[in-house]
Amino acid sequence: MEFGRWANRPRLDVFERIPLYMASHQPKVLAKRFFALAVVGVILSVVAPVIADENSAPSGTEMPAPEVSGEPIPADTPTDTPSEVPIPTDTTVASPSPSAMPSPDATRAPSDAGTETTTVFVDESPSPSPTPVGPLADQRMRVNIPNVLPVDPRATSRNLPAINLGGPRYLLACIEGSNLYFDIYAKNSPQSFFNSEQLVSGDMTSQLLISGTTEQVLAIMNSYGGMKAVATRSAIGSLYARLSFVAMTEPTLESAFCNQGSPSNFRIVYFRGLGLGMNLIKNSLVLKR
Repeated sequence: MEFGRWANRPRLDVFERIPLYMASHQPKVLAKRFFALAVVGVILSVVAPVIADENSAPSGTEMPAPEVSGEPIPADTPTDTPSEVPIPTDTTVASPSPSAMPSPDATRAPSDAGTETTTVFVDESPSPSPTPVGPLADQRMRVNIPNVLPVDPRATSRNLPAINLGGPRYLLACIEGSNLYFDIYAKNSPQSFFNSEQLVSGDMTSQLLISGTTEQVLAIMNSYGGMKAVATRSAIGSLYARLSFVAMTEPTLESAFCNQGSPSNFRIVYFRGLGLGMNLIKNSLVLKR
């Protein structure tokens, strides 16, 4: 081995230059650079997770899907109870006139005893006078009722057919009969109030009064098979029912107005018994040989 050649080999002087480089710079400059690098590292450690979260966030919010229950929806159970026939209501209700409101100057109290006050009076508008209840001057109307109704000679009751009537807005129907009583709407039960309003007086009696709008009166008389006339003694044959219709300014159940209508609006229904005999007739019968 040639030691002289090995001693003269080229050597790296990197580690020898580091102390010289460190000695050539001041310690303050190195501290500033180290602090700057530390600040940059802290900033990157904070900002990088935020940017990563923003990139990974979904673009829109997802709405949760409604839960569908497996239980079937129960259907409405039909009932066998018959529904009541609706009675129309009178929608025209007279609105009261608004009361006059005093001005603020009139109700303001004076602050000092010596202060002069001014009172302003507001003239109240006169309220319209109510229309008196009574028959109308114009009693023209159309009444369609059969004058004769055939009945079984043994029958004790008979339902009147549908009554057609038109003309007035408010109507008073007066029905009476001898040895008869009248049953309207739901049968075998006296009724007076419909939609919390009394429209009938004398149900299931021999003197029946019905008042309201024309639609209400006809609905009550024609519902549930029509008005029923029932004999109080024996058969209904050969009995009479008297019906009178009066056009009114407002609904009323006063029987005094029954005779103040027009004679053309008065009807008599005669219950005529059919000529059905029950005699036994015997005839001879010839047999051929």
